[in-house]
Amino acid sequence: MAVMVATGFFTAEVLTFKGLKTYYVLFFIRLESRKICWAGVTCHPDQEWMEQIARNVTMEQTGILANCRYLLHDRDSKYCPSFRQLIEAEK
Repeated sequence: MAVMVATGFFTAEVLTFKGLKTYYVLFFIRLESRKICWAGVTCHPDQEWMEQIARNVTMEQTGILANCRYLLHDRDSKYCPSFRQLIEAEK
């Protein structure tokens, strides 16, 4: 459990001046300690955004995936191949 982290999205509907908008919230959780890391919020979780998140969470000293061996996530298409490649390259 010490080397496992899970990730997921949840959505929040926000009423703005332009109407109702859906925001996507990406989070990571260390399974051993249940420590949660809020990774980011966006209206458009595109490939570029996901790649930046991958770089952020794999930072050697401050990233939640430091000393992590396994990352669990669902088959959501937001976890694009380049996101997975960046994560794998840093392990």
